[in-house]
Amino acid sequence: MEPATPEATLDYREVGVPEFDNNPLLAHLRLPPEKDTDAFVALGIGAKFDPNERDLPTSVRRIRVSRLRQFFIPVLPVHRRALINISSQMFDSYSARNPMTPEGQAILYGGPTNAPYRSTISFVAGHSGMGKSTLMDRILASLGNQVCQHQTFKDKEFPEKQILWLRRNLPEHCTLGTLCATFGDHTDRVLGTKLYSGAFTKVRADRSQYLKQIRKIITDHHVGMLVLDEFQNLSLMGVGAKKIIALLVNLRDELGLPIVLVGTYKALRLLEGNMSSARRLCEGGYFDLARPPSAGDEAWNLFCEAAWNYMWVRKPAEFGTEITDALYEVSQGISGIMLSVLATAQLAAMEEDGAEKVDADLIRKVYRERMTPLHPAIRILRSGDPNLMEGFDDLYRNAYPSGDRSEDDIGTDQRPSDGENSLASATQSSTEPQNTESQSKSGRRTRKTSARTPGMTKEQIEKLVTADSI
Repeated sequence: MEPATPEATLDYREVGVPEFDNNPLLAHLRLPPEKDTDAFVALGIGAKFDPNERDLPTSVRRIRVSRLRQFFIPVLPVHRRALINISSQMFDSYSARNPMTPEGQAILYGGPTNAPYRSTISFVAGHSGMGKSTLMDRILASLGNQVCQHQTFKDKEFPEKQILWLRRNLPEHCTLGTLCATFGDHTDRVLGTKLYSGAFTKVRADRSQYLKQIRKIITDHHVGMLVLDEFQNLSLMGVGAKKIIALLVNLRDELGLPIVLVGTYKALRLLEGNMSSARRLCEGGYFDLARPPSAGDEAWNLFCEAAWNYMWVRKPAEFGTEITDALYEVSQGISGIMLSVLATAQLAAMEEDGAEKVDADLIRKVYRERMTPLHPAIRILRSGDPNLMEGFDDLYRNAYPSGDRSEDDIGTDQRPSDGENSLASATQSSTEPQNTESQSKSGRRTRKTSARTPGMTKEQIEKLVTADSI
């Protein structure tokens, strides 16, 4: 992993709020989204696409199809709420840690955080494949560059490097020491230094010593947020899980640092029967990326309709209810599976005996013949049996072992280029919802739908989804 590249010149702005305008850690940051529509625009990212690419040679179009996996559209209200809440929590934390104030200086030199509010821990949960890590990618990218190099602020010398966030995967069967060591190693990689690698192996295996070292990283480099992904691995640690939870609570309380935990529902077992832990780990917000309950779900239809526009086959079919039915049938609402099926169907349509067209029959055929490792996981979801649901995530990971990014691939500035930051091509046509009730091949009846009434108006959604750039 290459070191994160700091912004060459920070643009300090004034918004008329003294606690922001007079704080170098905040004055250059974008304010949290003002409203739901702003959050939609900040999070959305589409695959780079041009309808003329359908005329390219098949060998090139096959490569283009992989772009579909870059696609993310924040159709769920919880997507937008997570961005607004988490970015606001970082602002709250930095407000109390202004290095230009006596209180902020005291924190830098080991003093307590005397803020009128307390930073929080948030929890992003959902099944594997529902886009939890992708959502965090987009939230962090919306905040700005991971590393910011200051020089002067309001005519005062301030040659400090600010790290907006540190993000790590929670390793399986790790100890408190190895978890802290991963943050030290990652900080060195982000900064391009050798200040912290190995620092945790030199301290006594004591939580207070680990906390001291982590505190040094956070205060020296003005870290704005910690993100801990794969949090469900904590369920494998037995008594060690309590030590890690205690460390996180200490970091929140003593440094005023917001923390975001990301994991599958298996992580929630840690909170069962322990009201104190549940309250502490969710008080900043619990953001559940729940899968849609049926093919008639409004958010599911919007997601499928937007993804359907990325068609590199030469005879793109019109989008309709039969498509959403088929895509739900083979994915059960798991967005990552839906995009994989859609990409694989396009590749199948491009083969020599292919029709250069993707329809509901081809979607089902591709799933049936080419995605057999996923069948056990999908059967669990179709069963609806809560006693089996926990096994879905393990089966999904077995089917997609490469789905987990290495630790060095996360936590860097992932803002897309202007060409990539598009939710769909400008040629997208609008599809009106159908008002008739139909029955899919699976025997499941789709609900009778009228004009959709999402949180945004139809005109706002069409403008966002068909924009050339965000």
